[in-house]
Amino acid sequence: LGGQVDAVPTTGRVGGGSSPMRELPSWALALPGPADAVAAALRAGVPPVIGRIVDDRVLLDVRTVPPAGDDQLLELVADALDRAGAW
Repeated sequence: LGGQVDAVPTTGRVGGGSSPMRELPSWALALPGPADAVAAALRAGVPPVIGRIVDDRVLLDVRTVPPAGDDQLLELVADALDRAGAW
C-alpha cells in the first residue's frame, strides 16, 4: 500500500464478559485520506471492514485479523482508498 499507510500502536478493548473495560495493547493500520470517505468505502466493501476514526485517520486494529486474512484485508483497504480518492 505504499508509504501512505502507517502502523501505529493502539489499544483495544476485550469487549464483554467479566472484563468489558480491560484494554489490550495492539497495532493498527492508520489510513490516509478524508477519514469519513475512507470509512464509508470500507463499510461498503464485501465483506465490510469496520475501523475507527482518530485524529482524522481511519484506524484498523489488526489484533483480531488472522494471518490468513492479511491479503484480503490489504485488497479491501486498497480498493476503499481508491474509491475514496485517498491515494
